Amino acid sequence: MHSETSSGIIDRPEATSERMTLEVLASRFVEEHRRWLNPSIEAYANACPEYADEIRESFPVLIAMEEWKTNQEFTRLRKQIPADFMISQLGNCRILKEISRNRTSILYAAVQGPHKRKVAVRLLPWKSECSLRLHERFLREACLVFRLRHPNIISVESTEAAQGYAYAVMQLVPGISLDQVLRGLTQKQTGTVYQDQFEPQVGYLFEEQLPQVLEVFRQNYWRSIATLGLQAANALRFAHSRGTLHCDLRPGNFILNQDGHCWLTGFCLPQHLEGTFRQQRVQSLLNQPPERIQGDVDERSDLYSLGCVLYELATLSPIFKDKSSNALVEQILSGSYTRPREINREIPAALENIIIGCLDRSKQNRYQSADELSVSLVRFLNSRAVKSRMNSESNGCGK
Repeated sequence: MHSETSSGIIDRPEATSERMTLEVLASRFVEEHRRWLNPSIEAYANACPEYADEIRESFPVLIAMEEWKTNQEFTRLRKQIPADFMISQLGNCRILKEISRNRTSILYAAVQGPHKRKVAVRLLPWKSECSLRLHERFLREACLVFRLRHPNIISVESTEAAQGYAYAVMQLVPGISLDQVLRGLTQKQTGTVYQDQFEPQVGYLFEEQLPQVLEVFRQNYWRSIATLGLQAANALRFAHSRGTLHCDLRPGNFILNQDGHCWLTGFCLPQHLEGTFRQQRVQSLLNQPPERIQGDVDERSDLYSLGCVLYELATLSPIFKDKSSNALVEQILSGSYTRPREINREIPAALENIIIGCLDRSKQNRYQSADELSVSLVRFLNSRAVKSRMNSESNGCGK
């Protein structure tokens, strides 16, 4: 399910030889990958058991080759974007200022239409004739969120094209990204937090809210973590019920305001396979579940990533710390990490239970749904006992 995969596309091809059959299968698989349909190697292997070994051996190589070509194209295009890239008008949106940029898009504050409604505009800064495939991915990801209307999800209101560019008009929320909050929280033992220290890669930046958001967190820190986790779990529960995974839960994709309200943004299409995985930047690998390498992602994969975010909030340290992609992949696959209370004994045992319940290497041993995770977070906030995934209990310490 649970992600945009290409089920039902493996019709048995008419072919007169094993070589031709494998070629046709490989061609179909690569075409689906190019269309961002997230084809499953296991689905192909199961549909054609007589070629299962060849499929499992050769298809990862095909994906690695395709991803290498895409990465080369992306690197070439990225070099064409000047640091001061700016555009004044997109359709009926007048651009006010750049808020942030990441590796694939630029986010602007804008006013839309004659009523000058404030919106956010996320722009893919390459014209369609330069990279049709990246445009298709950008629009497909926007469509994932277009159908989601939830108080904890930043909504995409429309996808447009103007002057050869693709862009999405989004809800503009007055908040700051969680990675900004984390940087501020790590300063609490070293003095004042200076706003010009923060240079976000993703997120809506309303600098004036940073001190208030930090104060809200510090007033009752453990409850703040659980409250944020509950809002995120509620958003995931809604998205999952609509058949949509997030696939990129990390601090930069959480937006918070001074009232403690949380929004999720940055929904994306799933990608997979070890060859691709190991080519990613370290920042892109953080919070990714082990099963992403095989492409076998589902709702529990999002819960793993949410657990990584809660872990970092509780410990003020990422769950894994290796600086090379290969070493980080090995850590993710091994499932070996330091328990939160070994880093900070003040973390409530019940909150640690909840975090650990998201993080098992095996999906079967994690929380099985966002709803189940929400129940534990509510119990914690109500100072009730929280069962661990190992069937033991610890006392709730929500207050």
